Amino acid sequence: RNGGGAELALAPETLAAAPALGGRQPDLIVDATGRARLAARALGIGAMVGPRRDVAHFAHFEGFRWDDVPGQVLIARLPAGWSWCIPLRDRLSVGTVMGRADAGRLGRSPTDRLERTITTDPWLSTIVGGGRRVTSVATYSNYQLISQRGHGPGWLMVGDAFGFVDPMLSPGVFLALRSAELVAGVLTPFLRRPATPAPAELASALGSYARVQTAMLAAWMDLVAYLYDGRMLALLRAGRAWVGGGSSVFKSAAQRHIERHIALQATGMGTTARYSRGLLRVLGRHGLRGISPAELAIR
Repeated sequence: RNGGGAELALAPETLAAAPALGGRQPDLIVDATGRARLAARALGIGAMVGPRRDVAHFAHFEGFRWDDVPGQVLIARLPAGWSWCIPLRDRLSVGTVMGRADAGRLGRSPTDRLERTITTDPWLSTIVGGGRRVTSVATYSNYQLISQRGHGPGWLMVGDAFGFVDPMLSPGVFLALRSAELVAGVLTPFLRRPATPAPAELASALGSYARVQTAMLAAWMDLVAYLYDGRMLALLRAGRAWVGGGSSVFKSAAQRHIERHIALQATGMGTTARYSRGLLRVLGRHGLRGISPAELAIR
């Protein structure tokens, strides 16, 4: 804590590298350092950790086979974990996500693990088995966390520094941009004033932002859990079986309604919406029609 009451302050060499500050500490430090979480590490702030602690290996390929809709992102279950295929302009991003122990059984290096997964998985081998890898294999540690504190005197966190959900639905960029938008929203009224806000007033504004961001991260974590524990795929199969058992105006309307609200959650538009979340909970409890989610879970 510096002399002005702030918990964080820029080091002298950092101030020297930012001459526009004129040697004075900024009014507010925004931690946008991603999963490095510099503010949390400096202040010893813990995090609420989710159940998944996986490792991802991925690379880009050329010469792949693509019979699906251009630009369509595809994910698939593996015997352990899951895989993604993301079409880029003229390349395909292919990645696998699984527990560290399962990854270790596939080989010693990230390259060995990714290549063996592609070779042994019929779906992946059909798409990229005849292709050529044009980048090195990157590794990304995947874990789920929400910071126990997202702001304090003189600082706040945004994006992955505040919390990281999971790559399953790729919400990271959305959550980062949304957090920046929320911060701008709570700070803008202060910019119209000639005087600096009182510490208590600023803390109240940042506290409202942190509560909303925490709620969003928790809602995304809940949604991703439906994919990992098999409930989402079980609901999909149950819905198809229900509609396939005989069409009607009611069935078609109900199916469109359900699909719309699930899509709203997956895109971020309705992830925190009370009705959409409630609908998914009710369906997860009463709409599986005898299909076991455990058999469709991603381990």
